[in-house]
Amino acid sequence: MLADVRTRLLLWRASEVGEGCHVFGRIWVHGGGHIRLGRRVVLDARRAPIELHAEPGAELVLDDDVRIEEGSSLEATRSVVIGPRTVIAGFVKVIDNHFHSPSGERNARPESRTVTVEADVRVGSNAVLLPGAYLGAGTQVAPGSVVSKRVPANSFVEGNPPRVRSR
Repeated sequence: MLADVRTRLLLWRASEVGEGCHVFGRIWVHGGGHIRLGRRVVLDARRAPIELHAEPGAELVLDDDVRIEEGSSLEATRSVVIGPRTVIAGFVKVIDNHFHSPSGERNARPESRTVTVEADVRVGSNAVLLPGAYLGAGTQVAPGSVVSKRVPANSFVEGNPPRVRSR
């Protein structure tokens, strides 16, 4: 019961929290957008804080049985959706906007592109999911990989630029 109370206190800024969610360590939940955690989500931040950020009008969804590990940061300016039974390893960065224009215009923010991760995906430590990334169900992303495109279901992705192969 005590763990449930602590979890509820740490997730008070989330819009929806499913039953059976657990938080270990420190987390930062902020931004004013819609943050929804499904049932049995685990946020394991014992070694480094986890950040969940959704700007006003944006959505960040962690579906049922998702596990996020230490030091990871998920940031939505439009939409980031993580499918059920997905595991995101430590120090992963997920963003749906680059926050600056490649043209050098410091005040011009590019358009956001939704990041979608389907069911049963494994994302290795230190990987980066950039705007427009779409990981099909059952995909595995190798540690340190950078993904910004659509990856078919049941694939293995590694490297930067990413190389995709069927599993």
